[in-house]
Amino acid sequence: MSKKDRLKKEKQKQLERKRLDELEEQREREEARHTESRAAKKMRRAARRGYSNALMVFFTVLMLVSFGYSGFFYGGIMIVGQFTGAAEVMPEHTGLMMLIADVLMLAGIVLSFAGKYILQGFFTLSGSGLYLFAAHRVIADIQMRLEKYYVEPELQTMDKSYMKYCYPIAGVTVFGGVIMLLALIVFIRRKKRQKRERDNAPVESIVG
Repeated sequence: MSKKDRLKKEKQKQLERKRLDELEEQREREEARHTESRAAKKMRRAARRGYSNALMVFFTVLMLVSFGYSGFFYGGIMIVGQFTGAAEVMPEHTGLMMLIADVLMLAGIVLSFAGKYILQGFFTLSGSGLYLFAAHRVIADIQMRLEKYYVEPELQTMDKSYMKYCYPIAGVTVFGGVIMLLALIVFIRRKKRQKRERDNAPVESIVG
């Protein structure tokens, strides 16, 4: 092999090495860009989760306030009153219904604070619904008695007072329902995103 051929061959090797180096550098840049993209995506997801969780906690606190005012305090008074015989005029089994309702709502609130947002909805909605039904029985009974019997003027608005005591529990229904709805939306979106990622994934990652 002549000197000219050897130089030509050496030059070709150098060009090949240079091309391979450039390809390797380009590959590293692509990997770095994808890595940054994945990291940014994770940060965005974490930010969204943080916002979502803060919103859930906010509604859960509002739900707890509604429950504490209406279900625990005033509901507790009526429950104790019927079980001890102090509230003789309450419709039968109303105290028991309110007790069951309070237990269900409290369980739902605890589940919501634990992050079980969808599950809490079943407890809080059923509990608040039962409580409102029992409260309506009490108020309807009071209204019937106000129409049937004479009462002192200061007691003629007793039914409206009991509405103020009992009906704020509707806040538990509203806030529990909102939490459950938001959680369902997040769940459905996550499932759709996961399906989309699986459908768009490279064949190697699916079969491998």
